[in-house]
Amino acid sequence: MAFWKNLNFTLKRKPNNPTEFVQRFIHDCKKSRVQLEIIREDQVLLQVDSLRYTPSWFKIFKIDQEEFKNGYAIFFIIDQEELEKNRKYIELKKSDLELLEHDEMFENTPIKTFVKFIKQTNDPIKLGLEMKNIINVIFKTNEKDPQALFNLRYLDVRG
Repeated sequence: MAFWKNLNFTLKRKPNNPTEFVQRFIHDCKKSRVQLEIIREDQVLLQVDSLRYTPSWFKIFKIDQEEFKNGYAIFFIIDQEELEKNRKYIELKKSDLELLEHDEMFENTPIKTFVKFIKQTNDPIKLGLEMKNIINVIFKTNEKDPQALFNLRYLDVRG
């Protein structure tokens, strides 16, 4: 049965809904470096990175590599300029959401990365709910069904 499921995944060109995107991400990131992006109104809301191919996450945040080696980093980035006025930052600080933070520079711009580490899972619903929890806190919307685009970025890990 697993063979047919994997064959179906390989033959299927494009996921049709958010759960299928997350499922494809989980499947594909076991073989290569893939990032899942959620985009709304030309803005990347959230990204998910597999920890299997990005050991730099372990160095930056000093998390247990054994515990999270096949897990995921769910993250978003905020420009630090006028951080205290940033709506996403304000919503995050009002919430009880626990995310790790890291200050860094991107080109000449100071940025702040917020991340939540998730242990390995093959359940797209579980990973999707973790993503949704962050989005619901940070990106409040009045719309009943806000539209978002899901994108899988395949990254080359060779130097």
